[in-house]
Amino acid sequence: MADPLAETSFGTLNYLVLVGYFVVVFGLALALSGKQKDTSSYFLANRNMPWLAVSLSVVASLLSALTYLGAPAVAYRENAALVLGLPAALLAAPLVIWLFFPIYRRLNLTSIYEYVGARFGSRARYVASFFQILQIQGWMGIALYAPALALSTVTGLNLWTAIVVMGVVATAYTTLGGMAAVIWTDVLQFLILALGAVLIALSLAERVPGGTGQILEMASANDKLPLLEPSFSFTEINGLAVVLCYFITAFNQYGTSQVPVQRLLSVRTLSGMVKALILDHVLEIIIIGLLYFIGLGLFAYFSLFPERLADGIGGDRILPFYILHALPAGLSGLIIAAIFAAAMSTVDSGIHSMSTLILVDFVTPLRKAALEARRSLEVARGLTIALGLVATLAGLLVSQTEGILKAISIVGGYVGAPVTALFLLGILTRRADFWGWLIGTCLVTIPMQFYIQNHTDTHWVFFGPIAMVSCFVVSYPFSLILAKWWHLEPASREFTIWRSYS
Repeated sequence: MADPLAETSFGTLNYLVLVGYFVVVFGLALALSGKQKDTSSYFLANRNMPWLAVSLSVVASLLSALTYLGAPAVAYRENAALVLGLPAALLAAPLVIWLFFPIYRRLNLTSIYEYVGARFGSRARYVASFFQILQIQGWMGIALYAPALALSTVTGLNLWTAIVVMGVVATAYTTLGGMAAVIWTDVLQFLILALGAVLIALSLAERVPGGTGQILEMASANDKLPLLEPSFSFTEINGLAVVLCYFITAFNQYGTSQVPVQRLLSVRTLSGMVKALILDHVLEIIIIGLLYFIGLGLFAYFSLFPERLADGIGGDRILPFYILHALPAGLSGLIIAAIFAAAMSTVDSGIHSMSTLILVDFVTPLRKAALEARRSLEVARGLTIALGLVATLAGLLVSQTEGILKAISIVGGYVGAPVTALFLLGILTRRADFWGWLIGTCLVTIPMQFYIQNHTDTHWVFFGPIAMVSCFVVSYPFSLILAKWWHLEPASREFTIWRSYS
């Protein structure tokens, strides 16, 4: 086998494959352009999308390049305990469906923060939607920058060029085709992501002497499979900790995040939404499970052949390094395209959801006169372009943390988890109040997150669950106190789980 460090150029064939991928994606968007007549078709594809396509789109948007690079890096650097989070999220799915989906369908929502407005008032809707916009913007900036940095480091691709190309292409096809373009391009991107993961896993199983058995044996011998340990610690990850954390965060990721829920709302029926979500969980278990296996395979491969790993290569750069130096030209270009695909599925999802939130939660309710359908569509497209440019700029400016999965947990702990607590307070209780939630968030949850993230050794996997639980626990007593002082009446059962959905 040739020295894997001898060839560092990305190569002409790989560039051709990558450019070809971008051409196909843009061509698909052009084919779907011009079919949107109003914001309903632009934001929700007239609620007429097939559930299978929506499910694949949700997988692609939530998988993202952050997970595609981050999951193998975590398994390589720490362990593969996070893989247990996937079935834990599946176990939470029936609760997510029961709590959120019927009320979203009954209220015929476009932005899920319309529910917050109906339950708690317009101020709550503005604050919650703004928090979600901040979370999506941070998510997109990291999703563009981190993969581009990793790829540029090991392939020689220019960092700024990679960011700009991903941002511009994703913005262009989202603006042209709206939700339909987002979903169908995500379907294509999912297929490439899945193919890439399978090919990398097969390559590692072939290149590591002893194959899959040796990979798992080395992982077990080096404590990288702490899947069934009953011990619990806030400073490290093991099976029990992961199951608890991912069960809790499933409510945030699948119930109160505009990005996946907006796709699910584009399905024709409630039963279709349920099928799409369940299939999404099953596919995530398979694909992300493969990614963690890839991380274990990389650990075994470079432990057996340390001379094949360049100095300074590790963490989020370990996977693209292996792709470029261990796989043949053309195939490596296709898999690098898969990472670009993952990043763009994040960007298209993010800018489309943010434009929905801004138009539905801010522009429309704050205007004295309603926008005409055609004018509203023009504003939606204009917002998409502007937000795509902002996301690209954020990708150019954002700084990298120790790991890209940790970066997402940091952002989610501050702004995502408190919003999920607000939804749960609204659905599960009749006496919770927006002001009680705001006081609990500002006085307890955010200061607690700052302390935990900066002055303790708490593992990042706990950031979101601690924020969500603490916000819920402290906000309800504050709400009861304010209700007594202000003589507030309990909320109508109409917007809580206590209303019968039969």
